[in-house]
Amino acid sequence: MRLHCTSVASGRTLKELVPLALVDIGLMWQVRAFDRKRRQFRDYVLTRMQDPKVLDDRPVLKEETVEQDVLWNRVIELELVAHPNHPRPEIVKMDYPMVDGVLKVRVRAAHSGYMLRRWCVDCSPDHRLAARDFPLWLKEPLDLYGSEAELAPGYVDPRAGNGKKIRAM
Repeated sequence: MRLHCTSVASGRTLKELVPLALVDIGLMWQVRAFDRKRRQFRDYVLTRMQDPKVLDDRPVLKEETVEQDVLWNRVIELELVAHPNHPRPEIVKMDYPMVDGVLKVRVRAAHSGYMLRRWCVDCSPDHRLAARDFPLWLKEPLDLYGSEAELAPGYVDPRAGNGKKIRAM
């Protein structure tokens, strides 16, 4: 489909997308799609899409199909624990269905950052975010390696050591 999309980074632009899935990330709906100009799978906010036109004359190529979206098809398991600096970790353990103090969550790699942000999970390796604002802590930040972790609170590229956020490979 051809449509106009508006983003913070580039304003209103004309896109040619191959939609794959409609996703509720909690605060808004997004469309997971293959962007033909960028030649990659990305997420687009549904309410920022305007004037869609179906392109009957453009067949979907193999590289544009959901089977080729590695991050969509990859499911990762994250272990969340009570934030190490939380004043009452026992309360956090009561609020979540933890087993032996660990909450295991499976999420698509493509949407891990959205989920961790919505759940207020501190993803910093040194649990530096405020425990009252982030009652959960990601036990192993390396579990996010190669996922869409850019939005995960406090997450940094473990390879760089320079505070640079990591994005999908």
